[in-house]
Amino acid sequence: MTTPLLQRLDASPFAKWGLAALIFCLIVGSWLAVGRYRAAHVALPDDGPGPSACSLWFVGSSSMHRWTSLSRDMAPWKTHNRGIDDATFAEILPRFANAAQDSKPVAIILYAGENDIANGIEVRTVLRNLGRFLDLRNRMMGDVPVVILSMKPSPARRSIFKSQMLFNAAAQGLIERMPLTYYADITTPLLKDGKLGDNYRADGVHMNPAGYGIWAGVVRQRLNDVLPAETVRRCVA
Repeated sequence: MTTPLLQRLDASPFAKWGLAALIFCLIVGSWLAVGRYRAAHVALPDDGPGPSACSLWFVGSSSMHRWTSLSRDMAPWKTHNRGIDDATFAEILPRFANAAQDSKPVAIILYAGENDIANGIEVRTVLRNLGRFLDLRNRMMGDVPVVILSMKPSPARRSIFKSQMLFNAAAQGLIERMPLTYYADITTPLLKDGKLGDNYRADGVHMNPAGYGIWAGVVRQRLNDVLPAETVRRCVA
């Protein structure tokens, strides 16, 4: 038996299109809701070994994610590459919050924000998101130090270099007011006489092995500077 609603749909092509559009919107809305639910409940990726008293978390965007030689470059530290490919702070923050149940590391090394600026997000917004990251650290694992890596210059992103340097300066000011938070300059070692060295992959954004070797040296020295001497001796000996 045909109901009055179906009779109206049969009689009007516009009603059919409207119903089809409504169904499409419901499907897309459900798909987006599922995506948001998953994003809200997924933790950071982790390629590292099990929990260790000498674990380091390397958190951030693709420049961190693509550091495939990390475990070798930072040995004997127990490294966990928790970077997300092509991520901005919008992806990093909720997934970092979901890592609260994981065993705490000795320290967190963060590289994030370059993709944000490359996507047109204002420096002050990126700095605000850095503050949110540090606030999450304070609430989740307040005694874990964070080492913030400066934004690197990238040959393919010369147009944002001034914005990156503005972020670096502002980040140092923010870090001075935050407990257990430290700045590590990877920008200066990547420059030779003010010019970019041969430390990049063909894409002009991500590091090659020589570039990551420079990062490793800077991170090691900064950890030696800021972590308790006993922790460094125990983990590096």
